[in-house]
Amino acid sequence: VKASLSAEDAAVTAAIDAVSRQLSAAVTREVPADTIPKGTRLVQLGAFDSPEIAREQWDKLNRRFAVYLGSKDRVVQKATSGGRVFYRLRAMGFEDIADARRFCSALVSEKADCIPVVTR
Repeated sequence: VKASLSAEDAAVTAAIDAVSRQLSAAVTREVPADTIPKGTRLVQLGAFDSPEIAREQWDKLNRRFAVYLGSKDRVVQKATSGGRVFYRLRAMGFEDIADARRFCSALVSEKADCIPVVTR
């Protein structure tokens, strides 16, 4: 009987995790980079080869750091450097640069990339 309860518990846990992932993806708000006013405080979470990869990375980070990212908006910004196109993954929703720095400190302490930035 114990073995079947463990299997049931595992199935319930897996189902709850799946629903949590769907809910977090459903509530993620993405702000177009070209609508963000200059001087807005953001954090950069990485740079990726495509916007799809950037969004997938957001989902992974959100599963890992939902307590931090849950109230933030996603920004995927196209950029070019040295003739190469890439997509910056950023989070928006900070009171000031000190708030962004505290956020990054929490993520960096858990071995995640995070750089506070201000839009130009």
